[in-house]
Amino acid sequence: MSTCWFPDNSIIINFAVIDRLDLLRTALHGQARVVEAVAYEIRQSQGKVPHLGSLDVEDWFGKPIRLKSDGDREAVEQMRLYRFGGESDKPRQHLGESQTLHIIRTKSDYASSVWLTEDREAYRLAQGMQIVSRDTRAVLEELVAHGELSAQEGFEIAVEIDRADRPVLRMPTSVKDLEP
Repeated sequence: MSTCWFPDNSIIINFAVIDRLDLLRTALHGQARVVEAVAYEIRQSQGKVPHLGSLDVEDWFGKPIRLKSDGDREAVEQMRLYRFGGESDKPRQHLGESQTLHIIRTKSDYASSVWLTEDREAYRLAQGMQIVSRDTRAVLEELVAHGELSAQEGFEIAVEIDRADRPVLRMPTSVKDLEP
């Protein structure tokens, strides 16, 4: 069982708005996957987010993971409504997060997977479920640790994402925050 990386649309947009999807792709180690709802969110964002249109969902993530059983769909809907506070008349609200966390938590093929998000509540919920969760800063830290970026470059990228009015859950305050 290999580790898969499940990015939420929020992480993808963070790197797209600054035209650095190349860095995110490197950080995903060729093992990225998405569920149907996240693939839908990406496609919906492509016409609205600069540089996101170049991302080919199936090339990056393979065929989106689809929940087939009624039991899986019911469990996702319960999580969406009761854990995330989604509204019943907004069926896509929190659907990507709910599908992803359900897959990682319940499917043995994905048990060692890592979830990437900038959604504070979803991040907290995933950690409570013992799901390994990372954010933009963790992606930058890993890229620095593996020599893909200097700490200075990583810090400048975080600042650029922040200036693009995108969420960075754990915004580094200096270059030192990203040094290995």
